[in-house]
Amino acid sequence: MNNQLFSDYVGITRYAGVPTEQTTGRLHYNENLYGPSPQCMETLNSLTLEDISLYESNEKDELLEALSAETKIPVENLFLNNGSAENIKSILSVFTKRGDTILLPDPGWSYYTGIANYKFLNIVLYKIKEGSTKCYHDVSQIKELAYVHQPKVIFITTPAMPTGNKIFDEDLLDIIHSFPDTLILVDEAYLGFSEYTLDPVKIIETYDNVVFSRTFSKYYGLANLRIGYGFASTALKNILWLDMPLHRLPHVNKRMAIAALQDKEYYLAITEELLKTRDQFSARLNNIENVKVYESDANFVYVRLIGYDVEKIKKITDGAGYLIRIFTSNNEKYLRITIGTKEIMDAFTDVLVEAILASKL
Repeated sequence: MNNQLFSDYVGITRYAGVPTEQTTGRLHYNENLYGPSPQCMETLNSLTLEDISLYESNEKDELLEALSAETKIPVENLFLNNGSAENIKSILSVFTKRGDTILLPDPGWSYYTGIANYKFLNIVLYKIKEGSTKCYHDVSQIKELAYVHQPKVIFITTPAMPTGNKIFDEDLLDIIHSFPDTLILVDEAYLGFSEYTLDPVKIIETYDNVVFSRTFSKYYGLANLRIGYGFASTALKNILWLDMPLHRLPHVNKRMAIAALQDKEYYLAITEELLKTRDQFSARLNNIENVKVYESDANFVYVRLIGYDVEKIKKITDGAGYLIRIFTSNNEKYLRITIGTKEIMDAFTDVLVEAILASKL
């Protein structure tokens, strides 16, 4: 091995998700446990040999056309990628170089850090802070750090993960407007589980320094198809296009995504049930002494437990067949729990409450 060739990468590890064999009780991945629209499965069953064996070479991209019709964002501003994770990787590949600084949320998705490390970027963290009932983006801190460190990219995850809170529209616009020479990456992976009041078309018409990243994995329940998309000003999108895949997303995947977009009634119905289940679950946990479930705008909740052995709680729930995640912030451990169907959550809540009460310090 040529040690000099590989020396820069010593100690750098590849980001990897949590290995999981089981297909039930998965309350740790923020998947949509209601599943996709039945129309997606009908589309899958109608595939032909040509759908699988031939490259897609149509002049127009049918999924981009469908997304434009749904979102009112012009086709020339939209792009597709293999999941929102690849959106993020492409954005950093195009707009950063070794030694650049990026601003990331803490706590946040560790994938951001994983990509930044192997691209040799400097990371500055800003805190997602805890309010009395809900977490929030501290915009004053974000702006202060940005003025001091002059980052090439500022990441804004909204709703934030794992805390579940959205950034206020006026705060996001303030950041975009205040730093015209910094790329603002708005990660909207958990879009759809709360009211959306931004006018993204107006934003990308006004500003060249912002890119939005979205996915079909969460709201639409198509996580394993790896369908990501995003949008930006025409000039910015054309630059990002340089790092997009040589071949478009598989035709099969795009047809299922289009089927999902067309079945609004199904997704509105399951989302209404999910949000009701989320609120019932949160209310029950909030009745336990020194347990706080923060209000969420996503399909998961963030739980603070004071005076409890969080590792023991997870061990008990894992043993009962329910997988959850632990996050650490300010040297304190929190739980992040995906909201499943009412049947799943009713059974899990009984297990979790017993685990909490058995883990008091």
